[in-house]
Amino acid sequence: MKIIGGVVVLKGKSSLHKKLFILVLCVCLNVVALSSVFASTETKAEAQPAKTVNDIQGHWAEGVLKEWQQKGYLSGFEDGSLKPNGKITRAELAVLINKSFDFQQTSNVTFKDVKSSNWFNQDVAKAVAAGYMKGYTDQTFKPNNAVSRQELAVIIANLLKLSPSDTADRLPDTKNSPVWSKGALGAVIDAGLMNGQDQKFRPLDSASRAEAVSVLDRASKLKDTYTVSYNKAGVYGPASGTETVKGSVKINAPGVTLQNTVIEGNLVLGEGIGEGDVFLKGVTVKGTTTVNGGGKNSVHFEDSVLVTVIVNKKDGSIRIVTEGATSVQQITLQSGARLEESNLTGSGFGNVSLSDQLPANSLITLAGTFETVDVIATSIRVDLTSGSIQALNVASSAGHADIQLAAGTSVNAMILNAIANVTGTGSIGTATINASGVTIAQTPGNVVVGGNVQATVNGRTVGNTSGTTSGGGGSSNSGGGTPSVPSAVYGFGGTITDVNDLPVANMTIKFRKGVGAISGDVAATVVTDAEGKYTVVVPPGIYTGELVKAGFITTYVVGVSLTDRYNPDQDATAIKVPAADELRIVLTWGEKPRDEDSHLLGPTPNQHSFHTWYGGKQYYYGDKLYADLDHDDVDSYGPETTTIRKTVDGTYTFYVHNYSGNFDGTQTLRNSNAKVEVYSGNSATPLKIYHIPVGYGDELYWNVFNMVVNGSDIQFQDKNELTSVAPTHELPEYSNISAAPELNNITAVNNVGPHDTLTVKGLFPGDKVKLYHDEFVFYSDPVAESSDTAIIQDLDFYPLGETIYVSVISPGLIESPWVEVRVLPEEGSDIPNTTLENELQKVNDHVVVPGLTTVGDSVYLTNSEMNEKAELEIIHFEPVTVQDTVYLELDAASNEIKLLQFNTSGEPIQYRATVKVTVGQESDTKVVTITLPTLREALNETIFAVESLENVLILSDADKHSIETAREIYNNNDAAEEALIEALKDMCSIWKFYTNRS
Repeated sequence: MKIIGGVVVLKGKSSLHKKLFILVLCVCLNVVALSSVFASTETKAEAQPAKTVNDIQGHWAEGVLKEWQQKGYLSGFEDGSLKPNGKITRAELAVLINKSFDFQQTSNVTFKDVKSSNWFNQDVAKAVAAGYMKGYTDQTFKPNNAVSRQELAVIIANLLKLSPSDTADRLPDTKNSPVWSKGALGAVIDAGLMNGQDQKFRPLDSASRAEAVSVLDRASKLKDTYTVSYNKAGVYGPASGTETVKGSVKINAPGVTLQNTVIEGNLVLGEGIGEGDVFLKGVTVKGTTTVNGGGKNSVHFEDSVLVTVIVNKKDGSIRIVTEGATSVQQITLQSGARLEESNLTGSGFGNVSLSDQLPANSLITLAGTFETVDVIATSIRVDLTSGSIQALNVASSAGHADIQLAAGTSVNAMILNAIANVTGTGSIGTATINASGVTIAQTPGNVVVGGNVQATVNGRTVGNTSGTTSGGGGSSNSGGGTPSVPSAVYGFGGTITDVNDLPVANMTIKFRKGVGAISGDVAATVVTDAEGKYTVVVPPGIYTGELVKAGFITTYVVGVSLTDRYNPDQDATAIKVPAADELRIVLTWGEKPRDEDSHLLGPTPNQHSFHTWYGGKQYYYGDKLYADLDHDDVDSYGPETTTIRKTVDGTYTFYVHNYSGNFDGTQTLRNSNAKVEVYSGNSATPLKIYHIPVGYGDELYWNVFNMVVNGSDIQFQDKNELTSVAPTHELPEYSNISAAPELNNITAVNNVGPHDTLTVKGLFPGDKVKLYHDEFVFYSDPVAESSDTAIIQDLDFYPLGETIYVSVISPGLIESPWVEVRVLPEEGSDIPNTTLENELQKVNDHVVVPGLTTVGDSVYLTNSEMNEKAELEIIHFEPVTVQDTVYLELDAASNEIKLLQFNTSGEPIQYRATVKVTVGQESDTKVVTITLPTLREALNETIFAVESLENVLILSDADKHSIETAREIYNNNDAAEEALIEALKDMCSIWKFYTNRS
């Protein structure tokens, strides 16, 4: 159905079309009495009857809306529709957030407009308790108010506790935003949660339901949010195989078993566990595990891999048990605890740190085999009840530690840098005493006493001003002379992992003395164990270790051997060779600057550019990863790696940024010894090597190379220059809008009968073509992985030809702009003749601008469609009754008259247009008078039209409320101009939503 110049042109035969036709005709007849007729923009109306409907098929947010339906977050309206383009209210938004973020806690709310009987009462209470929404100063919540985009930004920023940002200053329509929203606007833009189009954010526009769901979906996937919460006892996770949680997990109830799960983010064992038990079975946590709850019975880690664990149970009564193949690389205790290993086949607890946050008199009980225990806390008690400790270190900042070694236990190396009291009958290999006042009840195998230190070992005083060493008897040397004190050799150790933080076993490490020593004599060679760990015993100094293993690129680890203690955590990342169809860029550098950053610019399939860096490490097109900064090093040396997973024809640019800056003049890029190597397809030999230019200069950017891709052909353009300004890409920045198809790649074949085809080439895998033909919409299948073509078959174009519109929807992106395509007639078809006289009669003498016309809409001058052979041109346009203010304007580009602003003058305004109609070689002109009704007349007409929709359609409660509000504003003779305009906009939005659905 089309409404052109007040005349309804009906296509199709559905009963609903007929009902809607009658409705619109009735509206037109009634509006004529109000001196107005419908002449709105050309629309397609295929409204649905009161039955189950699917109004998200083909919508840009179809995927995420379906996903949220499946999760139970969205239930829709009574007729089954979701109304994705409708405005979302504050109450509706609260419901979505509470469901998707699993907020359960409520607070007592006393808002004037929120009653206990309201369906949204509990959700408002949850929103206030969670702190992401609050009421207004007049003690109202305004639950039925539409949420603007800037309000949505504030709510999301509150929800995720995002830090304010000044990024809003960069967009013309947000740089002057109010203080209450400006910081939040910048924060959500920085986080990639919301963005604008064409340099506009549209902060005052109402957020649609689809927009709200999409933003919340992105918010829920941020790494620092709990994507999964377990608040009830039960078994979670698959019985077999593994399930991956891309975000974080919180367990907040006793009796929970989590099994066969990989957690990409963090794990929190919350205080809600109380004194109960929690079991992790076959769980890998790549982030940090924080233990705030659990009882004396235990938290069990069985066959699990945890990188970092922090324990902070307020009363210190917690037992943590590692079982089976479990490994815990680092555990930090901020409260008392019992750590126990049971039936262990894995490495169990690795490094144990007793934090300075431990309260005085805390009890730490250890039972198992521990690699390193570092005591940093003061006045605590450490009991080793069974097992052994390879190295126990008491820091100089600690003191008054009581260490008890039960019978049968052992400590290989005990280094005491502060006062400590060691008791029990467990054995000690070597005790190094560097603080006076130490007491050791046992007789260590070897005792090393620092200078000016005296201690008591097995009841005897040891040490003097020069230092003492004593053997198994533990006797002291307090006589004259200077006894010989051998140098203690401790060495260092660490863990080698890949970019996914998984241990690399059986990797050979060749250590050479010195920073950057990659050739020459090898001081020591070690091999990593099954957990990727290594230990090397070498004299004090700095060493460079060469990492060697088949399938890995040769990289290096820098380790420091100290003079007074074993040095753990000399870790490094090993870099695998890229896959057969990948390119990997490896950046390494020296000690300074501490942090150098890799930046890759490249082309996207939709003719924009992407940028991978520490602030945006991954570039996806749809659901496919095209490039990523897969390892970001921030602590000197590197390596830092960027991988191109899938190439796109065009130019790539790689550059390095000195993130540390150069504040003291010593951290220049030129003096960093930086090197970039490019590897391709299963090869450990670099394709290209770049060394940073040396010399003088404090530039912050190293422009390394351009890489031009043309199919399988890859050419490098060496840059190797230092600049003060970051390089840029020739293409505009990445857009979430799909690229429109090129007209010369579109072929429409019009055969006899329903056997027509549409073919679109130049696409990418996963792309879908959308065809607008008559009043119907057709979709192609997604483009296959190895193809660039989509075909829609069995179409039936008009025999005489027609105009169709074609767009592309790329995975995860918004539909592209439409491309107009002219379909030629079937072969042998005759196009009927048209006359200039007939076409001229289709142009109205007088047009009244319909109330349903909003700012930016076109005003049409014809009463029916012009023949395709006829051309219409507006050759002159002028105001008649107004001079100082422009309400209507001729847009030269489209040759259409546009509404620039509503008529707030209080009187109807007239314009005059001269129209030229051409058919073949003949042409003629016609003068058209255009009347623009007043704002109040337009509002009244529009309210009447929208109210009439209820005769054949089911309107939402929110829309009904909007109609009532608009009528109240119209009836108020003192209503502000702004209120009248907002009411008119609301009515137009509702009308277009219900009549434009296809």
